[in-house]
Amino acid sequence: MTTYTDVFGGANIYPSDISYRAVVLAANQQLSWPEETSAATDFATRIMDVSASSAGLYFLLPNATQASPGETILFNNTGADTFTVKVFGGATQVVSVAPGEAWQIYLTVNTTTAGSWKAFQYGAGVSSADASSLAGTGLRAIGTLLYQSMPTETANVNYTAAANDRAKTFVWTGAGGTLTLPDPVTVGDDWFMFVRNEGTGSLVADPSGSATIDSASTKTYNPTESSIIVSDGTQFLTIGFGQAAEFVFDYTSIAVAGSGNYTLTGSELNRIAYQFTGTLTGNRDILVPATVQQYWIDNSTTGAYTFTVKVSGGTGVTVNTGQRGIYYCNGTDVVDADTSTLSTPVSVANGGTGSTTASAARIALGGTSVGIAVFTAASQAAAWSALGVAQAGNVDGGVF
Repeated sequence: MTTYTDVFGGANIYPSDISYRAVVLAANQQLSWPEETSAATDFATRIMDVSASSAGLYFLLPNATQASPGETILFNNTGADTFTVKVFGGATQVVSVAPGEAWQIYLTVNTTTAGSWKAFQYGAGVSSADASSLAGTGLRAIGTLLYQSMPTETANVNYTAAANDRAKTFVWTGAGGTLTLPDPVTVGDDWFMFVRNEGTGSLVADPSGSATIDSASTKTYNPTESSIIVSDGTQFLTIGFGQAAEFVFDYTSIAVAGSGNYTLTGSELNRIAYQFTGTLTGNRDILVPATVQQYWIDNSTTGAYTFTVKVSGGTGVTVNTGQRGIYYCNGTDVVDADTSTLSTPVSVANGGTGSTTASAARIALGGTSVGIAVFTAASQAAAWSALGVAQAGNVDGGVF
């Protein structure tokens, strides 16, 4: 057979070219080059998907002198056993192909029947991705690397955030305004943006539709306040909400008419000053979380019932109708924040009268009916009368 050599000084001369063949390797197999007149079935093709039926089987490559340098064969192991590829005659192994691996071999020297072959593995090299094509929202390409990106969006009029505002830093610079947040279902559970109020008025973050932010319908950012707003796919949450010192103390009024337990939830939590209003129809317990927090309580409810602020299962503190007090939760229950200040009315033992009216105070201080009558006499005559002494100095008819 005529050998395939480069006799014209141009391109290599290849055997007949068959692109693909699927092989079940049940026994060692001698490959041959596909020829127009060849009746062989064990021919080599450009791509060969091979599934070996057992371990230790191999292919013998075709006669190297019958092809030009540059002839290639791709062996792809689709089976569960490793097979090997050897040169024509079997003297030398070219490559071992493990399950799932793909190796391409190519002929470099065709002066002998065995020839010289080289191999490289597909998918085993190091690839270099184009950073610019990978950069998206929140990422920036610098050279061949990706860097985090937090572009700034400044606004002084109402602004509606969208999916492409992901990872942006939103800075409010106007008076009072609204930042409308996107639908958390639409933007997904990994959308986020940074919010900072550098303006002169309050900025209200308002989720679209019925979505909430920190379990409330809106979130207010006073000047210099900031946070990260994150979507969980259902609602928005804030992380690191930083409050300006002048806005840390806040106040809320809650109607708690009725009786039984009333549990603070949502926007009612983590406030400072609470006013409770409404008509009580029975004893009322205000349940707060078992976390450290201060509570300034104003009991403006009506009804002759006990009003208690406590942690569930705790004793808490009772705040009488019309009274105000400062309390705190120590992580276990609500307690009085000030036990050194005397409560009113001040007892006699602590220098007070122990009473809330003048008449009761006189009695509490030991006043008798005669002494009190003399003390409260509006005139000398009334005093004489209280003592049972005539104004001329007669006492029971006696003369002094």
